[in-house]
Amino acid sequence: MTTSRLSPRRATLRMLASAVCCLAPLALSACSSSPAAPAALPACHAAEAAVLPHTAGSLTQADTGSYCLQLGQTLDVFLTAPTSSGASGPLTRWSNPKITDTSVLGYGNNGMVTPTLDVTPGVVVGLSRGATTITSTLAGGKTWTATIVVS
Repeated sequence: MTTSRLSPRRATLRMLASAVCCLAPLALSACSSSPAAPAALPACHAAEAAVLPHTAGSLTQADTGSYCLQLGQTLDVFLTAPTSSGASGPLTRWSNPKITDTSVLGYGNNGMVTPTLDVTPGVVVGLSRGATTITSTLAGGKTWTATIVVS
C-alpha cells in the first residue's frame, strides 16, 4: 500500500481550493441579491397655498386626505373652531395638532403667529421619508385628521 504525500505547498493550495468551492456559492448569492427597495409612499397631493411666509402650504379643518411635503419643508395648519348660532365666539377650540410619527414629521416654529381666539395654529416640518398623520379634536369629540407624505 502506497501513501501519497502532498507537499506543504500543494496541501495549502488544496485547502484554498476547497474553501473557494465552499464559499463561492455564498458569495454569489450575496452578490445576486438586491437590497430591499424602500416602501412605496401613499399617493398625495399639494396643500393649498401657504398662509405663512417660508412654508410649502397650508391646511385647515376642511382639508382631509393625504398631502405631499418635501424633506425640510414646512407646512402650516390653521384650525378654526365652529361658532354656535347667535354666539359671538367659538364654543370650543381645536386641540394643538398632534403628530403620530415624529420621526417623519416634526413640530416647527410658528414664530410670532398670534391667531384670533377661534384659531389653533401649528407648523410642521418634514424630517424623514415616510407618511404620518396629524390630528386634532374639539371638546365635543369631533376629530380632524390629515396624512402628510414626506419625500
